[in-house]
Amino acid sequence: MWKPDSKAGIICSGAASICLAIAYLIIFANLRELSYAFGVHIASMQIISSAVLIGGAIKERHKLFVPWMITTAMFLYLMGYSSIVLLAMGDWLIVMFCAAPMIGCLGMAFYAVQKAFRRMRKDGLPPKYADMQVKSILVNPI
Repeated sequence: MWKPDSKAGIICSGAASICLAIAYLIIFANLRELSYAFGVHIASMQIISSAVLIGGAIKERHKLFVPWMITTAMFLYLMGYSSIVLLAMGDWLIVMFCAAPMIGCLGMAFYAVQKAFRRMRKDGLPPKYADMQVKSILVNPI
């Protein structure tokens, strides 16, 4: 069975994230009421960090997952905020058919990448300072 926290699942999460950011730029950035530069910048950062996520999954370096997780958290906040604004304006169809599935898909991808990040971090090599000798006598500088 296909696991979303596997290498292929993370690559698919990055590709889906790029597609959802482009869909946000097409759908939401053209609405006059939501046309502010913050959303365009977050979506652009999401596309760039998704490319970094795909590269990190291919090279199996969990440290390259962090930029994607940060921008995805901001993008999820942006989508939630846009949904609230659209609901207040009465555009519940856009929220139900566009924003809610996007938030759900990105939320599941975020959880899968976070799970893979924790697993790779735990299974990885210990830090270089882990095998240093501990001094038996502590020096008090005072």
